[in-house]
Amino acid sequence: MQLATLFFHLLFFGAFSPAADSPNVWRSGDIGIELRGTGVGITHAGGARIEISALAFNFVEPARIAVESASDDVLALKLVFDRTDGFRDDFPRELPLRIERRGDALHWSARHPAFRHVTIRMKDRDEHYFGLIEKLYPYNAKNPDLRGQTVDVDVYAEGDRDYAENYASAYSAFYMSSRGYGSFFDTFAKGRYQFAVGGSTEIYHQTGDLDWHLFFGPSGDRIHRQYYEVIGRPKFVPIWACGPIFWRDQNSGSGEVLADVRKFTEMRIPLTACMIDRPYSEGGHQWSRMHFSEAFAQPEAWIRTLNETYGMQVLTWVAPMTFTDPDFPGLLSGYKNYMDLTHPEALAEFERRLATHQYAAGVRGHKMDRADENFPLTAQWHDPVRESEARNKYAYLFSKVIHGFLSKAHGRDHFNYARTAYHRSQPYLSALWGGDSRPNWAGMSGSQANAMRVGFQGFPMWGNDTGGYLGEGRIDELLYMRWLQWSAWNGMFEIKIDGAGGSGGDRPPWKYSARLQEVFRDACAQRMALLPYIYSCANTSYANGVLMKPLAYAYPGDAQTHTIWDAYIFGNAFLVAPVFDPGHERDLYLPPGAWYDFRDPSRAFTGGKTIRVDAPADSIPVFVRENSVYVTGDVFRGNSRAWLGALDGARLDIHAFPGPAGTETAFTYVDYTGGDREVGMTLSNDGRSVVFRSGPLSVPSSVLLRCADAPESVLWYDRPVVYDYNARDGIAKVGVEAGKPIQLKMLLP
Repeated sequence: MQLATLFFHLLFFGAFSPAADSPNVWRSGDIGIELRGTGVGITHAGGARIEISALAFNFVEPARIAVESASDDVLALKLVFDRTDGFRDDFPRELPLRIERRGDALHWSARHPAFRHVTIRMKDRDEHYFGLIEKLYPYNAKNPDLRGQTVDVDVYAEGDRDYAENYASAYSAFYMSSRGYGSFFDTFAKGRYQFAVGGSTEIYHQTGDLDWHLFFGPSGDRIHRQYYEVIGRPKFVPIWACGPIFWRDQNSGSGEVLADVRKFTEMRIPLTACMIDRPYSEGGHQWSRMHFSEAFAQPEAWIRTLNETYGMQVLTWVAPMTFTDPDFPGLLSGYKNYMDLTHPEALAEFERRLATHQYAAGVRGHKMDRADENFPLTAQWHDPVRESEARNKYAYLFSKVIHGFLSKAHGRDHFNYARTAYHRSQPYLSALWGGDSRPNWAGMSGSQANAMRVGFQGFPMWGNDTGGYLGEGRIDELLYMRWLQWSAWNGMFEIKIDGAGGSGGDRPPWKYSARLQEVFRDACAQRMALLPYIYSCANTSYANGVLMKPLAYAYPGDAQTHTIWDAYIFGNAFLVAPVFDPGHERDLYLPPGAWYDFRDPSRAFTGGKTIRVDAPADSIPVFVRENSVYVTGDVFRGNSRAWLGALDGARLDIHAFPGPAGTETAFTYVDYTGGDREVGMTLSNDGRSVVFRSGPLSVPSSVLLRCADAPESVLWYDRPVVYDYNARDGIAKVGVEAGKPIQLKMLLP
């Protein structure tokens, strides 16, 4: 920072020079700020540039901006107002504005009790904008780019199902730009965003507090890493919740649940959990008592059978309302008897019922529903809340409250997922599910587009009702197969095996052909093999970003990616290209670099272009990115213990696909069998050799190094080691003992 020049202007002019080429710019780290009259210019060494044309409070813009003080990381400004537009007698003439740099981020803060509205207006720089809303807005558009759109940030699920696809209702005052930055306005107050409308982009929230963050980075994961430092780390996800989860919309009782699990097990289809949807209790909506009804009597016994015999955990449906049942303390007035989630008596009774009737019997988590339907905005809360914040804050509190109940009962070995969420829910919500999708190709493809929008918002785990929710009975077999193949590569893999309201009841795999059953089995088995990778990605998302990364999230500078919704990066290693029509081929854009067929790594593809690929009925296109590492293995068994036996010898396969000379990459493995230690792995190529390093692992492993031609040799800490080379796949394989640090050098031919 040019402190001498800055202090000269502080002493003699009281502000920066407005000249565009002025050297009087406050610099801190890689960030520069320049005052331009009543505007502010921001630059970042990574190339991002933001031009703020106006800051307004109660829709009044300051007449001038002056510098109060500056230090290495804090710039203190003063906004001077010449008019108030008659808002309030106590409208300030001067307002302190603080800008603080934290790493590659800026935090802007200002507040005054007279303010009720904050507006930030920025010049449009031909940017593309992503985030804010899960709904396919506008008009069910799948394109995630919000350029040219006006978006309301206010949790609301109701509406015409044909318009508001899937009732998807995750919202956030967070968006990211293709220009290399993310914006987060930290408030529960509803807002309105206008992107590139009339040459400017405008952020508005109905609040008096400016609490705004800008995060700079070359990709979504780098931006979200800083975002999570503000809102808190995403919640821990247990390994059993990373596997296949099945459920029915209606169960006739515990006997049906056990019969389903037995049938899946006889068919050798692996599962790790099941969810019991309502009705399973009594009271309003056959739920409000929150106990298990006679049809589910002795829950300790049948849940113990699922735990001990089948290695599966049990989840149940919950809602923050009692519907027609008024026998509950601390209810909000209004639609369907919502609970006041700030009322001590309501919270105590909610927890008592769940803990006594469910957690004590072994229930390990919940599917959280109905926090977003015709919420009573004007109801009085125990802890007062502004109407402008009520809906968004309630969605957040529902996640926080349920997380607290489950944590008290089960520590971190639990799982909760919701349809409705708002920012800051991430530390309290394990995952999102995408709402009530239609059981057809449009419902499936719409769900994929929802997932991409959620990814931009920074919710790491997302899944959907595989097979669709709405509609009755049997669905098209090819559609079912494609849905299973895609969902196996979702953050959460949840499979619905009956029609809405229990109608039809004919979606279990045993009601379909042997061909569908094989696809069902393969999808679940593939998911189990990927558990080490998914578990690691889920529990390092605080550093590595969301699991289902839109292509514009991973490659924001590539204009080809900005409108793509039908393919994504899974973790950091895979590109997944689902099939959303009855065809057996599809076009897809591969970003620059080399890509390998996941099922046949001998097949390499050059990116930076659109290609057409085959998509036979038994699989969807999945590619492995060069310069990446992923891990598969047998580390956890649910019902598969019935045919594989108890796991007494876990093993891992570490797949390493080096990039071109001069590249390197890293992967963090979360060692489930080693007490969840984070183990760093690196892969580099210096043009002469490829080197893979890893900390010690708790189980034996094999390292599989991609090499198109047989290597000259493979060295273990500079000593030759025995390896197998598969010439067809181009893979060199080396066995590694447990407990030893790994360093393998593959000398290239």
